[in-house]
Amino acid sequence: MTNSIPVFRPPIPRAWQRELAAVIESRWWGYGPRCHALEREFVRDGAGWALATNSCTAALYLVGRCLAGSTGGEVIVPALTFASTAVAFHEAGLRVRVADVDPVTLMLDVKSAAACITPLTRAIVVVHLYGQKQDLQSLRELCDAHNLRLVEDCAHRLNARTESTVADFACFSFNAVKEAPAGEGGMLWGRHIADEEPCRAVSYFGMKIDTVQRSSSTVHKSYAYSLQGGLKLRFSDLVASFVHACTVELSGWHDARRRICARYDTAFRHLSPTVRLLPRHETADSFLMYVVRVPNKQREQLRQALAKSGIATSVHYPPLSEHPLFSTRGCGIAEQAASELITLPCFPELTVADQDRVVAGFLAAMESGEQ
Repeated sequence: MTNSIPVFRPPIPRAWQRELAAVIESRWWGYGPRCHALEREFVRDGAGWALATNSCTAALYLVGRCLAGSTGGEVIVPALTFASTAVAFHEAGLRVRVADVDPVTLMLDVKSAAACITPLTRAIVVVHLYGQKQDLQSLRELCDAHNLRLVEDCAHRLNARTESTVADFACFSFNAVKEAPAGEGGMLWGRHIADEEPCRAVSYFGMKIDTVQRSSSTVHKSYAYSLQGGLKLRFSDLVASFVHACTVELSGWHDARRRICARYDTAFRHLSPTVRLLPRHETADSFLMYVVRVPNKQREQLRQALAKSGIATSVHYPPLSEHPLFSTRGCGIAEQAASELITLPCFPELTVADQDRVVAGFLAAMESGEQ
């Protein structure tokens, strides 16, 4: 049988061995100088601060702890996103209110978010879903009108790290299926310096100084605890070295995914309106995933037909409005879209021949389903 085509296969950066060897030879393998260097690469607008975390979820959790303080509150999250976006805030002590999405982009709908605001609301969370860029200006104005924070979930859009932003926080991912696939890891960026110390403390058991700071002199400094407590939420110099090796390759990997998405769009555009394509921006989109919408009655048949051809598919994501922790009404657009979405293979090393197989398999499955 022909080799199967996965939905995603992480690319291997060419400099990974050199980067990793340098850290191993340094004998500093935990959170340390390489993490600090990577943090500096993620300082946006030449301002603010960044903290290397063990996942994007951890970064979101730290934001949640910062927002909740001692009084708790609520946060507004779009209905279409991975569950971790909402679970992180839930675990930080905030109530999650789920807002519906825009019918075209499937990202947070501003009017739906506005309708979710209560006196307890602390922040609005934006998810750059599938790597699309959500316009933040109208949401910034909404936040300013209600004295709220604006948080970006950039797990799908690493190129946002170099952009000017109006957000207060941004959280990035280095998961194995993301743009810099280090296996796991994340980054938290914050605009306001006053937020840095409490976030750093919570990320290391609530301690005010960490191992790097304690060992900065031959006589190690004393431990310094805070009252807020915390967990161990940072990652290591070993991971940071791999992420750095990936960042050198990001532009080429981005261009490869962009070309794949463009080929798919060209091949499937004539199937409209039965098959609906998501809007894409040539430079702003990361093209992390290729997602299309098909009639929900045909979706599973299409997926089974593609599977028989050795083509893997996935569905991103079940709506948060149906999650047992966050179930709510009023997210009909997200719920309908979630029943129609199919994610097709898209990764930098996907060959032209395999792209042709995906196109042919999808077209054949659609034709079979219409008969």
